[in-house]
Amino acid sequence: MLKVLTNCVSATRRCRGVLLFVGLASLVAQLPAQDRSCKMQSEQVSAAVWGQIPPPPGGIAVAFYDDATVFVGLNHVYADSQNLTHRWRSFIPWMSSDIVSVFPFSRATQSPASRIPLFYVSHTAAALDASEPDAKSVHLVRAAAKQNARVVQTTSGWSAFSFHPGFTARQEIPLRFDVLSSAVYTIQPEKPLDNGEYLVIFGPSALSGFEFQIACSGAHRN
Repeated sequence: MLKVLTNCVSATRRCRGVLLFVGLASLVAQLPAQDRSCKMQSEQVSAAVWGQIPPPPGGIAVAFYDDATVFVGLNHVYADSQNLTHRWRSFIPWMSSDIVSVFPFSRATQSPASRIPLFYVSHTAAALDASEPDAKSVHLVRAAAKQNARVVQTTSGWSAFSFHPGFTARQEIPLRFDVLSSAVYTIQPEKPLDNGEYLVIFGPSALSGFEFQIACSGAHRN
């Protein structure tokens, strides 16, 4: 049996979810981001384990298993603003500025110990952006850390002829999908992730996302 505890800080709109196994002597703390040895790829846990994932209270939850025993939910973080970059282009008639979403904090709290982490997405029927496990609806993007924030570019193209909404190929990482049930599926990057900041984003706009960090040392566990 699992219980879910959530903690939301209204000033930053950063929500923390801690999933606990009943019977443990103490609370399982969310894992801090730190440099550590990582295995190359996470393996899927058994149906008896992932079948205990509870319905998400907010409609969508993204989580991973640490050492296949501890279930860790990712923070749901909201963008502070959407800004224009390369404003100088607006002075040239056929050129266009870029649009970026700015997320608070320079680092995520959770850091899976894997270069190819496996995430479990739990969703309700009302969460339309998360109900379709495909590359059109679910995005894994790398954010650029700048001072005390992370930035995600949400448009591509530098001219009026090439401009279009969407994440750049440089930012977005291709995903593999595996549907486990009507309410749970997994996502996993197709290639090893470099150290850095990442967001799982549902839908076409980057107004919010589920954050994590890859902070692995050079050594890997196979």
